[in-house]
Amino acid sequence: MTAISVYIVEDYKLTRNTYKHYFEQIEKEIKVIGDFDTAEECLDNMKKKRADVVLMDIGLPYMNGIEAAGHIKKKFPKTKIIMLTSHERSEEVLAALASGAHAYAVKDTNLSTLTNAIKQVNQGIVWLDSRISSITYDYLPKPQSNDLTNLYPVKKPKPKLKVGLTDQERNVLEGLKAAKTNKEIAETLNISPHTSKSHVSKVLKKLKVKDRTEAALLAIKYDII
Repeated sequence: MTAISVYIVEDYKLTRNTYKHYFEQIEKEIKVIGDFDTAEECLDNMKKKRADVVLMDIGLPYMNGIEAAGHIKKKFPKTKIIMLTSHERSEEVLAALASGAHAYAVKDTNLSTLTNAIKQVNQGIVWLDSRISSITYDYLPKPQSNDLTNLYPVKKPKPKLKVGLTDQERNVLEGLKAAKTNKEIAETLNISPHTSKSHVSKVLKKLKVKDRTEAALLAIKYDII
């Protein structure tokens, strides 16, 4: 059986080497064909040699994992992405899945469990760490009827949402969609953190939402950006 080719993208060298050593020495069904500390390096190498699966840290320097997942999904749709994170923020989980990730795992996941996730994802199965899978249930639409043939009545398409965002506010909303912090948005747009925070507040007010997660979901739902 052909081994599953894997790229590892993780800026923390010890973690990257731990994954690499495990797959090279213990798990023979998985072959690491490259490891990088930035998403940009991974994308450049994908042009030369595509991997079956990419293990992608979400909190990378420069381009973060969510933004990188979007590029991979667009340019290399056959490649599967497993997003790795050290915490369990609901907005990151949703943004990662919306950007094209096929799995979401916490970094302290047992390596044998991560191996099984790679194998399942390579077969086209969506995999979520059991500790964060419940997050998705909070955002599922509620049935509007008990009739099994009409649980979700067909509705007329909603018109495109008009919110009157400026170009800069749209850029900020793009950052929210990618689960970036105010500081990361400021660095991307070359503005101060204070200005970034002010723009975020204006975007939330114009969208009439309570938090960043709702703003990101609204942007995806209505294709605002």
